[in-house]
Amino acid sequence: MSDIVSEFLNLNNFQRAWQKVAENKGSAGVDGETIENFSSNQAINIYQLLQSVANGTYQVRPCKQVIIGKKNGGRRELKIPAVRDRIVQQALLNVISPIVDKKFSPASFAYRPNLSYLDAVKQVAEWRDLNFTWVFDGDITKFFDNIEHQRLLQEIRNYIDNPGILCLIKSWVLSGILTDEGLILSQKGIPQGAVISPLLANVYLDKFDKIFSQPELKLVRYADDFVVLAKTKDEILQAKLSIASFLNSIGLAIHEEKSQFTNFERGFRFLGHGFLGKSIFPVDVNEDELKSAIQNLQNNSSQNNSSQNNLSQNNPGTNKQVNGQANQKLNQPKQQGNIGKKKAKTLPKIGNTKIPGQQERKTKK
Repeated sequence: MSDIVSEFLNLNNFQRAWQKVAENKGSAGVDGETIENFSSNQAINIYQLLQSVANGTYQVRPCKQVIIGKKNGGRRELKIPAVRDRIVQQALLNVISPIVDKKFSPASFAYRPNLSYLDAVKQVAEWRDLNFTWVFDGDITKFFDNIEHQRLLQEIRNYIDNPGILCLIKSWVLSGILTDEGLILSQKGIPQGAVISPLLANVYLDKFDKIFSQPELKLVRYADDFVVLAKTKDEILQAKLSIASFLNSIGLAIHEEKSQFTNFERGFRFLGHGFLGKSIFPVDVNEDELKSAIQNLQNNSSQNNSSQNNLSQNNPGTNKQVNGQANQKLNQPKQQGNIGKKKAKTLPKIGNTKIPGQQERKTKK
């Protein structure tokens, strides 16, 4: 683990982390520092940031809360880390992601190198072709907002054993959110837009992935969206009860309105694709177009058992179209908010520190 710390605190690693953060753009956090501000003196800023992490003077800042409107008239909360926090998180991610990722279940497809949601779609088709035709199409209610901090930090220790790195991760998890009403510290929730959060989310659900990947059950998960497949209706009904029980044990819950029992004959949507019989097709269309497409597929299916839109090597035109849509969506930059200021707590030195206790924090619910 000492080699990991050395690799983490390497100047080239911090430079690569800065380049990644700069490419992703985004707005300033609570300290008001923008990408442009940091880049104006980037060589010195990167060096000083690295040294502050190494000598224990690095300050983690709370995330900036920004509320934006949604197309449906609702509101969405963004939690924006400071630019410097994003750089340090990316530097650590560069080093620990290959180590942690190789321990994850193959049932998990989100936020992993060389995998996309298209791989998850193809995996569902493979299980279907092996007669896993009964489906529980599930969604987790406000997944990132309901991740329990203490449980998450316990799980991380199964992957990382360096106290300094653990303390650094803990400081990000517990940093809080700066709102118009002041600083809010909670005992659950991680900012979905933080660089380190996707890895932490997969750590949190890794046991779930492994428990529900069994000979009689097949799980395919992409972040908080998942399907569990079985060969019989009874098996899938029992699986739903077990899933609900396990998620409840880790502070999560099934989103009942977005979840359903189904099968391939009835059809369902998953990760922007429709599944109906042996057919798979993108469903990024309006409701009228979708209903028309499904009706046409059902009519064609009754006349001919062959698939016209099967996602397979035998139909490269469909794959090309789907991959083009996937790449467009995956390359969209994340939205970020505006600026503010808030001073944060200094961290101990990396590699020679004790992890502070939960009792050191005041919690505002």
